[in-house]
Amino acid sequence: MILASAFLNQVNSGSLAVKPIYLLYGEEPLFLRDSLDGLKKQLFSLGYMTSESYDVDANFDWQSLQMDTQAGSLFSESRMILINMPKGSPGRDGGKFFQDWCAYVQALPPEIVLVVLCERLDSRQVKAKWVTAIESAGLVVQAKPVPTNALPGWCQTQAQKQGLSLEPEAANLLADRVEGNLLAADQEITKLSLSLPAGSVITAQDILEHVVDQAHYQLFALATAMLNGNTAYSVQMLARLQQEGIEAPVILWLLSKELRQLIELSQLTQQISLNQAFQKCRIWQSRQGEYSSAMQRQGLQQWQALLKQALQIDMMIKGIKPTLNEREVWFGLADLVAKIAR
Repeated sequence: MILASAFLNQVNSGSLAVKPIYLLYGEEPLFLRDSLDGLKKQLFSLGYMTSESYDVDANFDWQSLQMDTQAGSLFSESRMILINMPKGSPGRDGGKFFQDWCAYVQALPPEIVLVVLCERLDSRQVKAKWVTAIESAGLVVQAKPVPTNALPGWCQTQAQKQGLSLEPEAANLLADRVEGNLLAADQEITKLSLSLPAGSVITAQDILEHVVDQAHYQLFALATAMLNGNTAYSVQMLARLQQEGIEAPVILWLLSKELRQLIELSQLTQQISLNQAFQKCRIWQSRQGEYSSAMQRQGLQQWQALLKQALQIDMMIKGIKPTLNEREVWFGLADLVAKIAR
């Protein structure tokens, strides 16, 4: 098992040895995205074409995937097959498929490469037989979040890759504005590289001038409007953020973050008071009224259903779920915003 940062270094240097199966998992969507994109690019350069992608749920037909992988020897075509399994729960049939596949491919050149994409796996899932089988036959890549105290340093490193230099105070300010969202930080650094000359030294004043309030405050104003139940205004704000160039993954990160917080609060309030739940979740008093308002309108099952809807949008953004165009992603976001606010 290696961290996504080390994996990306191997991919970018061209030193990655092709394995028959990869498992990419973790809590940091930017690292998962970059790892998947980098791996696809590397495999494509070596002649691997992307064929089918499979979305695994409770009713997934593992036999269809088994037939697809067996078809490789008939066509003699190097292919990459993407298996999107967000919950990391293949079940008995899926676990057997992975174990059998890993045992089969260890003695063969990788004609077909399987890439399994998961979100967070807990300690029990990481020790499951299907994961250890993948680790023995292929490679397991973990996308861990950047710790809060290390985020300014990460921002400085990303800026260097874009030909910029971030002063320490500027890095701290940027890290504070994006609140740990690496997708947002990456977007802001890219925007700085496009608006400032190469080799520029970025000061805190530059962050104040270029990383404008809408990149932070309007995003969280959207969250406030949703939680308070201002449906029309929330959808209006979303359209404004889209016009101002805020990318769909950043919006989705915000919506998912709020939904997970509401789910956690709803679960806690089944055992303790709401005030105690706020303290446990470290929600400041200034935001407690917003969450109280939202929780009066909907309950745990509704928030969980909406988080599943957010996952579907995430799959469209990543190209895992077919979509007609980018407009469909934004229609999905608008529908999700309205349902959270309702």
